[in-house]
Amino acid sequence: MANDDGYIRVSADINEALRFFDGLDVNRKAIKKNLLRTIGTGAKNAVKHSYGQYLRKRTGTLYRSVTSKVSRSGKSVVISNNAESGKNTAKDGRAARYGFMLAQGYTIEAKTSHLLTFQVDGQWKRRHFVRVEAKDWVEPSVERYTKSADANQRLDKEFQKQVNYWEKRITGRNLS
Repeated sequence: MANDDGYIRVSADINEALRFFDGLDVNRKAIKKNLLRTIGTGAKNAVKHSYGQYLRKRTGTLYRSVTSKVSRSGKSVVISNNAESGKNTAKDGRAARYGFMLAQGYTIEAKTSHLLTFQVDGQWKRRHFVRVEAKDWVEPSVERYTKSADANQRLDKEFQKQVNYWEKRITGRNLS
């Protein structure tokens, strides 16, 4: 599920639901995107709900930046966090994404001969580097959600909503 870009892609098998619309004059691509959007929104909410188990909010920037979008291909949902440093801090010149750095672990190094100074338990510490251990805070929440009954219920509810919409749009045909 995890990717090197700092994104998590959630794939779902909704072919069974789409087979229901075979042979009808409906926009299957829109239906598919709506079903995937429902899964993505639920996964995003699950990540935000379990955020406190892994991290503290502090400024809330990382918490607010968790988003879900349907991929361009329309085959998966992408869960990402767009909070980044705004500076070129990654080795390849890209801005560092905070959520991805937390999930993978990282090292903060002092520039040249300077030392890093920070406070731990009321005492000031000076170090040349600080190693932050990996804390995967997105993927476990997404996996738990996709396997839950809540995800299936939301998907069924969205499917029924699509059936009702297309039933009204195509007058004279009873889809259900």
